[in-house]
Formats: sequence, structure tokens, C-alpha cells
Amino acid sequence: MSALALLAGCGHGKARAGVPSTRNSNTARVTDSDLEGIASYYAEPYNGRRTANGEIFDSYNAMTAAHKTLPFNTVVRVKNLDNGEEVDVRINDRGPFVKGRVIDLSQLAANQIDLVRAGVAPVKLKVLKDGSPTTKPPVLSPAPTPIPVPASAPPLPVPVPAAPSPDSSATPPLALTEAEPLKELPVYGVQVGAFQSEATANALRDGLATRYSDVSIQMVMTDHALFRVRVGRVSDIAAAEQLATQLRSEHFDTFIVRLN
Repeated sequence: MSALALLAGCGHGKARAGVPSTRNSNTARVTDSDLEGIASYYAEPYNGRRTANGEIFDSYNAMTAAHKTLPFNTVVRVKNLDNGEEVDVRINDRGPFVKGRVIDLSQLAANQIDLVRAGVAPVKLKVLKDGSPTTKPPVLSPAPTPIPVPASAPPLPVPVPAAPSPDSSATPPLALTEAEPLKELPVYGVQVGAFQSEATANALRDGLATRYSDVSIQMVMTDHALFRVRVGRVSDIAAAEQLATQLRSEHFDTFIVRLN
């Protein structure tokens, strides 16, 4: 079972889907263990949510990453020690909160160093530009000073609108448009592994199907076919988190994905 956990797909490593701590990172001392370890990437269900520094997370179009201690806006070069590929990213989130992992990349950044196919890889970080501990709050304009009105000023007359005259050329009222269709509700599952071997994925699926419902395999094409094993199909993120916790107790390295 430990071999399956090693091959499991990437994740942000958060037990809950909430925003992590935004403590002042300049007070933390950066050690060698903060700059070398295992990298992963994250996308759904965090894409579109606010990161720890208040930005909107865009996993597919932004070269950003999450780190536990480096100050926000720090720019680091991430080197994949498996293939030598490098990518520069900006820190705007906190994580990954999984033992041994040092950085979580956006999916766009992970693609640059061929990390998406494997899900995780050993990396070494190099700080290129120091960041700031917090983002500056917006500057609010002062409220305008009210103009005093003399107490003796007579009240202004209230204008009475004239009754509209009948006009055959008047524009008719606009017809009511049809209501927009309801948006599709999100559906979540838990990914427990990603394999290049279809036979390995099928064996894991068949074993899980004896204990769980809605066990499926999704095939994606990168340089090679990749078979992702997923468990569950729920519309409640809390239920997905509970399922992920149960699977982690069986030593799977899990993360939540959106299925639609």
C-alpha cells in the first residue's frame, strides 16, 4: 500500500478547504529544509478562491506557488531534480501542509517542469527576489465634508412633474427576457492515485470498489497516458473532505478534485 501512496497524485495537502494562516512570514527563519524537498501542484477545488495574501488563485494562468514560511511576493526558482527543468514562481499562498513537501505550484508552473504527469518531484528552491510580509491595504478616501444649511433658509419647493401626454410614438415597454438557466452544481471526488499502467489503475479501482461506491478511472494524455483513480461523487465539499480523511487513514495520499 505504501507504494501506491508514493505514486499518488498531487494535492495541496490541506485537510480542510479553508484559507490557511496569514501570519507575518518575515519573522520565520528560512532554513535548508525550507528550500529543498518534495514539490506538488494544486488546482481544484482551490482555483478561483482567495489565497492567503488575498489574491484570487488562478492555477491555469498564473505562475504562483504556496510556501509555508517565505514572505508573500518572494520570487523563487524551482528546479526539478529529476529532470533539471526550472521555473520561476511568486509566493502568494501558504502550504503545502503535508510532511516532506516544501512547495505547491500552480498547474501552469508545474507544467513547465513536467510535474503534472508524476504529481510530485524532488526540487531545490533558490530565492531570486525577496518579498514583503503582507500586502498593503487599500487607501480609503476621506468622506466629503457636509455643507451646512442655514436654519433660516426657507424650504425649497418640490417640483411636481407634469402629467405625460398621450403619444402614439412612445416606445413600448420592453418584453421580459427569459430567466437564465441555473448553473450546474459542483460535484467533487477524491483522487487516490495516478498511474502510467492501466492494469495497476484497474487493480486499485477493483479493490476500492469492494469498500466504496463510485470508484472511477479518468485517463488524461500528457506525454503518455495517465490513469487517475478517483473515489466518490458528492456535491458537498464537507462530505468530500470526510471521504478524503477516511482514505488517508488507509495510507492513500489523497486530494479533492472537482469532477464537472
